[in-house]
Amino acid sequence: MTWLGIRRRFYCFLFHNPELRDELFATSYVVPQRILAGIRSTLFIYCLAVLISNLAVNVAHGAGWNWAAYFTTLTFFGITLYYGFASYTTIAYAWKQQKIRTDGAATLVDSESASQSPPLSDIGEGYIKNSMPREIAQTQPPSLAHQVALASQWILYESFTCFAPLVSLIYWALLFPTQDDILDSGLDTWMGVSMHALNSVLMLCEVGVFAKTPYRYSHFWILFVFLALYLALAYFMVGVYGFYVYPFFDSR
Repeated sequence: MTWLGIRRRFYCFLFHNPELRDELFATSYVVPQRILAGIRSTLFIYCLAVLISNLAVNVAHGAGWNWAAYFTTLTFFGITLYYGFASYTTIAYAWKQQKIRTDGAATLVDSESASQSPPLSDIGEGYIKNSMPREIAQTQPPSLAHQVALASQWILYESFTCFAPLVSLIYWALLFPTQDDILDSGLDTWMGVSMHALNSVLMLCEVGVFAKTPYRYSHFWILFVFLALYLALAYFMVGVYGFYVYPFFDSR
């Protein structure tokens, strides 16, 4: 496929995809939109605080060099990015809907003004535009940045809901029983629970309450690419530094 063909397919995915629209990413079946925007913004700030705290603790203990090699860290980074994009799209859509509700009624032509309209030959472009509802007259196509944000939120949602339970299962079933001192302080406990338990709770809330985002099996190849890239990173750490990120990678 040529570069021009790739660009055309990318453009069609962003601007001619009936599923890539605000209603599926910025609204909930249960939660009112303003409350949803507040929840997602709060969760974004919380996840960002957890991520920064985890990085600071690792750097303080001399482990900052391998911080990004952990699947838990990368998954939680993806969750943080998801809530960042979700906060933006939800707030932007809520503002857009509020603007339409506030300004739309003022531009509708009532029966009295319609009866006083000038002859058809005297109607100019400005009159026609001013007679239209504002949400129609001022409708602008979505920007490239906005559509990319929706597409990023979509992929991050699918990776979030697939990888979060995987992280929780592996950690609590395989790693936690063999590392008794891993949660030896209040800060470690908070970070550990947030990154290995709360992640799955948030996943269940998104799937069951907050999100309308559809799953598409045609996107799953992207998730397999993520996993393949992570395995490449894990064995890069072994080959270059002799460091096994997780003990089950050590086949010796």
